[in-house]
Amino acid sequence: MVKLLIIADDFTGALDTGIQFAKKGIETQVFTGEVLQAESISETARVLVVDSETRPMTKEAAHGVVAGIVGQAAALKIPVIYKKTDSALRGNVGSELEAVLDGTGEHEIFFIPAFPDVGRVTRNGIHYIDGEPLEKSSFGQDPFDPMRSSEVVEILKEKASCSVVSIDVEQKIPELCAEKTILVFDASTNNDILARAGELKEKNKLHLLAGCAGFASFLPKLLHLEGTETEKPRRTECFYVACGSLNAITQAQVEYAYAHGFHRINLWPEQKLCPEYYETEDGKQFLAELKRICLQEKKVIVDTFDLPGRENTAQYAGKHQIQDIRFSISACHGRIVRDLLEDSSEFTVLMTGGDTLMGFMKQIGVNQIYPVEELAQGTVLSLLKWKGRTLQVISKSGGFGKREVFTDIADMMLY
Repeated sequence: MVKLLIIADDFTGALDTGIQFAKKGIETQVFTGEVLQAESISETARVLVVDSETRPMTKEAAHGVVAGIVGQAAALKIPVIYKKTDSALRGNVGSELEAVLDGTGEHEIFFIPAFPDVGRVTRNGIHYIDGEPLEKSSFGQDPFDPMRSSEVVEILKEKASCSVVSIDVEQKIPELCAEKTILVFDASTNNDILARAGELKEKNKLHLLAGCAGFASFLPKLLHLEGTETEKPRRTECFYVACGSLNAITQAQVEYAYAHGFHRINLWPEQKLCPEYYETEDGKQFLAELKRICLQEKKVIVDTFDLPGRENTAQYAGKHQIQDIRFSISACHGRIVRDLLEDSSEFTVLMTGGDTLMGFMKQIGVNQIYPVEELAQGTVLSLLKWKGRTLQVISKSGGFGKREVFTDIADMMLY
């Protein structure tokens, strides 16, 4: 019986939260889409994770999707709902937290946005990334969703109409709120999170929660979820990185890997924005050459950053009337990875950014994936079944990880 439903707004978020349970042997299923299909849920699953893909939607559309999923969860009698949020507060955080309240009819949801293990903390209502206020960090320059404020209440109220209250570490949880309220808690350390979680448990308020993977990592113990032995990664012949994230943190990781033995291919605008390119003769030749390079070089990165001396992606998109750059990039990466894995299980593929992994899942028509192990912070090894084979796929959130993450994981995964 499912004890916990987690709703994430992108794929890497779904996996880096789901892995907090799967790595403890707690059976965890990750689905994509807006519908909870009871017949697809394992009878022994304890945690269900749904990737709603709502991050790029309007706040109204995101609200509708999340409220619908919450209503379905109520019909399935799932007792605890955790709204997973981005640790840098990107997306429709306010409207989605409000949607949980609207979908359940409850008045309170308890939100701890901090993730101290990766330098994301909340003090006096201000969210910090590695010591810098959110808006001054690399997330302030995000090409798709730049963060213009560091005040959590302000960020949430931009997309929510309900009450939002900030609570510092010294304050106790208020009594039952008379109106719909998102309660946002400061936390600078894991002990802060544990203390607040303990207080919520004492007050029997653990059924509507929100936060990133940081808060989620404490839920197995809080909710008394127990597991069994977990699977182990399998080494393969080739390690391939599909880099769809444009985050500056990821760019530094790509450049470090290139300087330390990776073969790097930077896609031209047509190659990263036009999936139909791969059906042309030039596209087919590119795919064949890429496969040859992978088998020869063993460690390969294909990325979509704009490099000096190359045509700008945005200019190319404008010239060719390509409206959704983010979707186009993920679709192209998905098409390339599908070709690589069509007839081989000797690739371990790492994809950066939830859109990138989703692009691949759509290409192969698979909507279930099973997290197995957390290889590094925000970096999750999962298994998926396709064409009678079990493939290893690694997902990495764009804004996570030290600069050596690709080289370290290559060492883990290659023969």
